[in-house]
Amino acid sequence: MDIQSNWSTELYKGMEVHVSALQKEKAKTKWDYTVRVCEPGVDAGAESELVAESGDDSDYSSQGAALAAGFARGYAMVDQIRQ
Repeated sequence: MDIQSNWSTELYKGMEVHVSALQKEKAKTKWDYTVRVCEPGVDAGAESELVAESGDDSDYSSQGAALAAGFARGYAMVDQIRQ
C-alpha cells in the first residue's frame, strides 16, 4: 500500500485512528478508504509502528462518506484491540 499524505486523525480509547479517503482511479465518482491504527505520537506511515491496518472493497459516493466509513471501521478495530 502506498503511504498516504492526506490522513484525518482522531483519538479513540487511547489509540490514534488515521483514515485516508481515496478516489478510485477507474470510477472518479467512487471513493474508498484506508485505515491505520497506532499508539499516540508514532508515525502512522511507518509499517513497523502500526497496531492494525484495514480498508474495504466498498464504493462510497463521496469523500465524506468514505471518511465516515473509515472511522467506523477504525473504531471497531480499536474496540477489538482494547478488549
